[in-house]
Amino acid sequence: MKFILFLFIILSMIHCSSEKSKYNFIQEGFINTNATYSWGRAQRKIIVKNIENSCKVFAITNENGKILYQQPINMTFSDNHYWLCYVDDKENLYYYNSDYSDAKAIIWNSELNKYEEKDWCSTKIHLPVEFKNELEDKATLNNCLSLK
Repeated sequence: MKFILFLFIILSMIHCSSEKSKYNFIQEGFINTNATYSWGRAQRKIIVKNIENSCKVFAITNENGKILYQQPINMTFSDNHYWLCYVDDKENLYYYNSDYSDAKAIIWNSELNKYEEKDWCSTKIHLPVEFKNELEDKATLNNCLSLK
C-alpha cells in the first residue's frame, strides 16, 4: 500500500512539472521559436507554429483559448527569410515579415476589448526601443515612418 501511495505521489509530481514546462513565460522581449508563450497580466497566450514546411503563423488567445488575433494564413513567416516578433509589457505585439515586407503592430484596445492591427511603416507609432534598434539597419525599411 505504501508503495502504491509513493508511486502515485511521484507520478503526480512528474505530471505537474511537465504541465508547467508546456509554456514559455514572457513579459516582454523577442519571440523567435515555435512555442506557446504565456504572456502578460491577462494570462494571454501567444502560439507560434509551423503549418507547412518552414511556414510559421502565430495567434494570440485569451486564458480560455479564444482567439483574440490570428495572423493571416496567406502572410506566413518563413525560416528562409528574415522575420522579427516582439511583445511589450502592455500586451502589444510588433512584427516584421521580410517575405511580404509586412510591418504590423498588434495593439490592444481596452475600450473595444480587442486587438487592432496597424502598419507601422505607413503610420507613425512608438515602437519598443529594442525592436526598433534591431530593424534600423535594414535597407528595405528606409521609408518606414515609425523608424524615423
